[in-house]
Amino acid sequence: MSNNQTRLASSPNPTILSQGTNQARLTECSVHNYKEVIKQQQQLTGESWVYKDKYSIKKKHDQLTSRKEKNSQGQEVIVLDSSLDNDSHDINVDSNEIDGQHRNKRQRKAKIAWKIRYACHRKARKQVLTDLNEDDEYDEDGIKRRPIQKRSKHVGCKANLMVYCYEEDEEKVYFQYVNEHTLHIPGSIEDVQFLPMSNALHEQILEELRKGYNVRDVRQYLQREYNVHPNTTRDAHINTIDVYNIFVKYRQELCSRHTNDFKSIEKRLTELQQNGYHVWIDTSEGQEPQQRLTSNDFAFGFAAPWQINYFDQARFISLDATHDVSKYKDSVLYTMVIRDSVAGRGVPITYLFTNDLSSRPLLGWFRSLSSIGLNPQRFTIDRSLPEDNAIIHVWPSCSIQHCVWHVMRAWMQNVQSKVHGSIGRTPAQAKAHIRPHLKALMYERNREQFHNRLNTFLAEFLHSQPEFISYFKTYYIDMWDGKACERWNASYQPEVFHAMQTNNFVESWHNQLKTCYLKRKRTHRLDVLVEVLVEEVAFDIKQEVSRLSVNVGRMGALERRFRVNEIKAEKEKRMPSPSTIIRLLDEEYSVESFANNTNNTAYNVSYF
Repeated sequence: MSNNQTRLASSPNPTILSQGTNQARLTECSVHNYKEVIKQQQQLTGESWVYKDKYSIKKKHDQLTSRKEKNSQGQEVIVLDSSLDNDSHDINVDSNEIDGQHRNKRQRKAKIAWKIRYACHRKARKQVLTDLNEDDEYDEDGIKRRPIQKRSKHVGCKANLMVYCYEEDEEKVYFQYVNEHTLHIPGSIEDVQFLPMSNALHEQILEELRKGYNVRDVRQYLQREYNVHPNTTRDAHINTIDVYNIFVKYRQELCSRHTNDFKSIEKRLTELQQNGYHVWIDTSEGQEPQQRLTSNDFAFGFAAPWQINYFDQARFISLDATHDVSKYKDSVLYTMVIRDSVAGRGVPITYLFTNDLSSRPLLGWFRSLSSIGLNPQRFTIDRSLPEDNAIIHVWPSCSIQHCVWHVMRAWMQNVQSKVHGSIGRTPAQAKAHIRPHLKALMYERNREQFHNRLNTFLAEFLHSQPEFISYFKTYYIDMWDGKACERWNASYQPEVFHAMQTNNFVESWHNQLKTCYLKRKRTHRLDVLVEVLVEEVAFDIKQEVSRLSVNVGRMGALERRFRVNEIKAEKEKRMPSPSTIIRLLDEEYSVESFANNTNNTAYNVSYF
């Protein structure tokens, strides 16, 4: 489109080309709002412009001075005008020629105060030198790469937008469009996917997020609000990821105390300690706690005052670690979870963040918790050697229960790979024959009977399945000085509610954390994770426990079991039956037999 088709306007508001043309483009506007006008161009024509460079009189003077210095030294002249790059051959930047497009003959000598060049957002991509292979699983920051992605928006479009401001009237700017768009059509349905959201939509998303609405609710609400827009505009297509990306930045701004993640963590932990939290940071000999807060080596834990109040009833604890909660490689989150005695649900009582997978951070963490009153009777873990060793050192008298689900899964996997056919049995029959014996060993509650079953099991399968028996004895009998069976057999574990035989409480908690609060994203900063646990998670758990304790809403697991027993008792009371207990004296009763009492047999019972 030729610039000779434009018509100027004397008003400071932007002038729009004739609606009969293919595109409605701006020609001039006030210097105070030209940036907003350029951003609004996306809604009018489907064009998105990206700032490239700015030219001013001072910049031109500096460039000429630099060129003279180069010439005086006899060196090659280097063009330093940053307004001219690889696309400069498409832009005629002679000031006299450009002036003629905006001025009449008398005004042709007007000087440019400054000018700015904008490029189409679908311009050519700059070549970035990198040693990374696109097929690598991780980049240098330890973050997983995505080798298969959508087609890039950079197609090498040569279109540019020039903004001019003249010395004689610095309150007004003029627009000049240089080159037509190539390899794409602005405003077409194919071009919508590469356009950014408008600033108005961005601000409205932020406003809704500040009210406390979640990402999904914000997306659904705004999708209905913007459904009136044409299908060729970007704001008519609101993606959940668009809202979530804004939410992540907004939450990070709220949580960050410093641009450096670990300096921010240091300040946040200091704040928590001043508010009554128990905070622990791992240290080496001769080091300050802050020296171990780096991306290569960190370990810190904390417990809130309301969590410390649970320590008195924390006799049975589930402990587990979960991966992929932060952007640091090998980082894990350890959580201790107990079963609330009133609400009947799992409640986390302390957290540990570390990228050291040995038992060292666990030892320091456990000792700090022991010093403030944590003295458990039993730990349920996932057969982790670092966790097992740390528990033994800090609480020697504590019983350790390996999660029966994980133990049974390990057994079944090795049955599948190590049990073979024997005399009189095919491989399938041999595997089907050994499985019930393993289940009976795990759930035998009489200790003497368990050892009899164990000896019989070893004797029966020693010759027919030597590979599996060798594996079984090594890892489930001989370890821990021959006491490995105490960690999976029911007869060695205290009698508690059934759910603590597995790590279901802590596994369920980690699943809620990663799904509901972290949205399955793996690139969070640590200060964001701490803020989520301290603010959002703590508030929700305390409210949920309070609700379940007064039985408002749907029943919890504990209340459901109580209700089952109440229904049975009420049913017994409603049954039409004669009184079976007759009081004779203060300390003597006549009780009818509960058996088939055809002879009306009764017994006199006395108590003292």
